[in-house]
Order: sequence, then structure tokens, then C-alpha cells
Amino acid sequence: MSEEDAHQKLTPSGMGALLPWNPATSVQDLARRARRVALDSGCALVRGVDLDEADFKVLVRSLGDRVDHKFGEGQADLLKLNASRDKGKVVTGRGPLPVHTDGLLVGERVDLIILYAAEFSDVPGSGETYVSDQLTAWDEMPGHLRRVLDEHELEYLVTERGYFPSVPEDWYTIPATRDHGRVKSLNLATAFPRDVEQRSWEVRVKGMAPERSDAFLAELDAFLRAERYAYTHRWQVGDLLVIDNQRTLHGRTAISEGGTRVLFRGQLTLSAA
Repeated sequence: MSEEDAHQKLTPSGMGALLPWNPATSVQDLARRARRVALDSGCALVRGVDLDEADFKVLVRSLGDRVDHKFGEGQADLLKLNASRDKGKVVTGRGPLPVHTDGLLVGERVDLIILYAAEFSDVPGSGETYVSDQLTAWDEMPGHLRRVLDEHELEYLVTERGYFPSVPEDWYTIPATRDHGRVKSLNLATAFPRDVEQRSWEVRVKGMAPERSDAFLAELDAFLRAERYAYTHRWQVGDLLVIDNQRTLHGRTAISEGGTRVLFRGQLTLSAA
């Protein structure tokens, strides 16, 4: 029995594992255990971890190689997702983020995402992170959804230029799948809800009528976030999530008006992947 099989799974599909935490464990040992379980199961959750910014950077650097950073904020070993109220901030702002692959829009390979709750206080349903078991969802996807991904291309228009300063200014195509030699998986982002004013990107099915494209993306998003595949995490201070970005997709719910949410985020590539 592998290590992750001995722990509680996070979704009915079998993704993820909840790991016990011993405060006497070193940051480096925590990194090794969390990496192994995340790569085996898609996501490792550890609760009650006490990390400051310096500790978090040590943890991230113990997990793998930092990505070649191409974003307009933060660094690959530490970006603060601080629920900013500044107009125009989306990724680091307070609105929702749809299902997506990290690194998608900038063409960067991200193998691991590390999230740590430094501060959190919000009402239930707000400021939560959801992680989707995309490999199982893709395998079990209804034929009419899968055919669109197999036969069409997805196009993106980046609207949050401050966070993504180096990407094309017009619509551009990104393959809907990827394979970096470890696992073939979906490589996409779904659409922001139409009632959300501040969006980081727009997405459409190339050559498809707008109404049909919107309906497909909404149905795809709902399928990927179905209870069987998606784990929704309500944060507590000290929670650590290590996510395999190749095996999963993720997103977040909006932060409430009075909510506080500061997550440290790291992004890594794995030289042996």
C-alpha cells in the first residue's frame, strides 16, 4: 500500500490525500512527503503548519525548481494572493477564478502549485479553493463534451494585462491538452461568469457560434467541478496544499466583502518529470 492510500482521500474519485502533521518535522521532510503524495494522488493537504515567509520559500525550494517567472507580480517562490481591493486586480483580487491550469496563458510549464494560508477569515462558501481531478473527469467525460475538445481549438484573450504583460494582445490559440512526459492532461481555462465585471481572461471555442461556445464552456466547467471530481477546500490558517498541476485543474470562489484571505503561492517545475 502506498503512503497516500493510508490517508483520507479528498474526492470520491480518489484524488488527493490528507496528511498528518508533526510539528517536529523539518520543512525539508514536509516538502518531500507532500511532493511524493501530490505526485501520486494529485493533491496533498496538511493542516496546522506554522510557516513564515522565509520558511515558505525554503519549503518551495525543497520541492523542485522555480518556474521561469513571466508574471507581472510576485516571484515563483512567493506570490501573495492577498485579496486586493485595487481596481483591475483579478488573480490577486477578490473575485472568483474559474477552473484553469497554472502557466496556461504564458506558455509556462508548472508541475507543482504550493498554497499556504497565512491569514484567512471569511464566511462559508467564500474564498475557497477547489481542485478538480481532471484525469478521471476527462476519462469519464460525456462524448459531446469530449468531442469539442478533440475536434476544436480554444482561443484566449487576456484582459488582465498587469498580471500577464508578455502575452499577445489579441486572441490566441492554446492547445487543449499537454504532455510533458509524465502524464497527458487537459490544458485549459473555463470562462468567468457573465455577471463578473473584472475578468483576467476571455475564452471561446474557435469557429463556434458565441452562444454555443458559451454553453459548452459553462457545461464543461460544471462537469469538472462536479462533486465526484472536485475537492472544495475551506481554508484555515496553517493549511498547506501542494497540487500537481498536471493531474488537476483548480480555481477559487469569490472573497466576501468583509473577508480576509492571504495565501502564499509557489510554482515549480520538476527536473525529473
